[in-house]
Amino acid sequence: MFGTSCRVERITFYPLKSGAGVPVETARLEAEGLAGDRRMMVVDETGDCLTARKAPRLMQIRTHVDGDEVILAAPGMSPLVFSRCHLDVARNVSIWGDDVVALDAGEEVHQWLTRFLDRSCRMVLKGAITHRPLAIGPGGTVSFADTAPLLLTNFASLADINRYLDLEVEMERFRPNLVVSGMPAFDEDGWRYVRIGNVEFEAIGACDRCVMTTLDPATGEARPDHEPLAMLGRQRRGEDGKAYFGQFLVPRTLGRLHVGDKVEVLSRKPAITILPGSAQPVVRLPSTGTGSALAALRGSHERQLHCVAIIDEAAGFRTFRFAAEPGHAVDYKPGQFITLLLDLDGETVRRNYTISSSPSRPHYISVTVKRVGGGRVSNWLHNTLKVGDRIRSLGPNGRFHLAAAGAAERLLLLSAGSGITPMMAMLRFIADTNLPLDVCFHHSARSVEDIAFLHELLSIRKQMGDRLKLYWNLTGGDAAAQADALAGKLEGSEHGALALAGRLDAAVVQAVCPDLAERAVLCCGPDGFRTKAREIYEGWSPEPEFPFLEETFGPDRAAEPLPEIGAYQVSFVQSGKSVDGSGTVTLLELARKVGVVLPSDCEAGICGSCRCKVVSGEWRVAANAADPDRAVLSQAEKDEGYVLACSTSPIGDVCVEA
Repeated sequence: MFGTSCRVERITFYPLKSGAGVPVETARLEAEGLAGDRRMMVVDETGDCLTARKAPRLMQIRTHVDGDEVILAAPGMSPLVFSRCHLDVARNVSIWGDDVVALDAGEEVHQWLTRFLDRSCRMVLKGAITHRPLAIGPGGTVSFADTAPLLLTNFASLADINRYLDLEVEMERFRPNLVVSGMPAFDEDGWRYVRIGNVEFEAIGACDRCVMTTLDPATGEARPDHEPLAMLGRQRRGEDGKAYFGQFLVPRTLGRLHVGDKVEVLSRKPAITILPGSAQPVVRLPSTGTGSALAALRGSHERQLHCVAIIDEAAGFRTFRFAAEPGHAVDYKPGQFITLLLDLDGETVRRNYTISSSPSRPHYISVTVKRVGGGRVSNWLHNTLKVGDRIRSLGPNGRFHLAAAGAAERLLLLSAGSGITPMMAMLRFIADTNLPLDVCFHHSARSVEDIAFLHELLSIRKQMGDRLKLYWNLTGGDAAAQADALAGKLEGSEHGALALAGRLDAAVVQAVCPDLAERAVLCCGPDGFRTKAREIYEGWSPEPEFPFLEETFGPDRAAEPLPEIGAYQVSFVQSGKSVDGSGTVTLLELARKVGVVLPSDCEAGICGSCRCKVVSGEWRVAANAADPDRAVLSQAEKDEGYVLACSTSPIGDVCVEA
């Protein structure tokens, strides 16, 4: 039982399944849910339910019911009005395996939807002849909702998961009917019976989440970081591998619900078992004051960037400075990357580049690109892009940024080559916002000519004083002579800037950063450099208190396909089935081919639903996997042989425990 502060904050119903929600102050409750909730849905040519998982623009359709009339509206479309009175064409349709009979909305609606969604589809409505049994809970029926009559969520639970997200999410992504406040986070997981206002409900189970949560509730656009589903997979995963958020409710009595209704928990049950989480809370960086003068562009929507300057930084290094839409700033964390979308030779080519500018300087956003021999995009940028040009972009994105260092007050920034770019973003931000951090910066370069941002780093050193120490090591040609040449350039600079000869090793780190154990390490550079830095960190004594964070940052890779996989056989041990094949195919596809049922949801390697155990054999993660590190799996699961079937391909004979 909770106090009177526990109340209903929001009520929302969704006339069209996957369509826009309609917030209301009060709603009548029927046995199948809120009156009018999910009583219409779109189906494809075969009669299967079509949701925003496959047709994201469904989320842009606004549906209004006025008596017997239904009004459909969508961007770029004239509103369409049709009557529910005389619908008499019955269709056999399917929703998540349930075969039901529904009423067809007619040809005019078919044409309207087909034009907007750019695919052949129809709308059907729930009628008197439509009967769909409730699959879980105490029996009864359900509308076109996925699982149950109502979905309830808790604002405290949302606040808890937002602690782990760089870019917080809104409750609308979870499409709940009821949102409550005044209760502890995830208290709803342990409810059995609850009274809301004068209506009693049974809580029949937690809601497993899918890729729908990654879609913008207004536009249907997907977040490229796959959040919040990726984080839920790490922090809110059940023993069945599914990610959970929210609680399904079934009415025990009927009545009317109002915003402000008191919520009372009548009895409890054991909460669903959630595996220990691996996500780390995000440290919120200080505001840079961009809000009043500039509107921050948040999220992953595609946007136009206007090139306003091109600056040569060092041999082969060039900064491209962009402005966003007039009057706007791009909201990002220092260290994150942006994706450039370039139209080259008739195709759109994507490349990720770390943002080298700082969000504390909001009027522009910059990337610093090193020209790479044979690099398709880096050479195009260096040779072709000019001031005044416009390019498309996505992002910002990425988990490697200053806030990821958590509560550490002392940092070691290690970089090599192009890996200096996120370090510049972080140092600029630290200096501009006067963060009370002690920073040791160490950069590895082949020669003096390859060192970018030298004069700016010395300027930041003067600004930060003893809180910043600068070190370089030169590795190419006559390293000693290169170090001497750099030392000559550093003459007259304040103490705390030093040039060394030779490659990074434990002795170098001991000399420049003897207190490594007290610092968070942020490392960015080519594979070999990062591997060496990680070895030094892991072998350090005493054991470091703070994490080692790294970002893969190397040459302008041309995204070359992996070598073709030869012949293989995959055996599914428990099912007694096997399949032969060749080429790059996922375990999930192969299982479906022979009728082996593996749970799955996002099919992007982020939610963890499709985890399965490889008993023997070799495999690899797909090149286009959303999360090649399989962060949704715990280290114990990886050690036991668990993989994600949707993003794992066999490269020889493999046995799967399924």
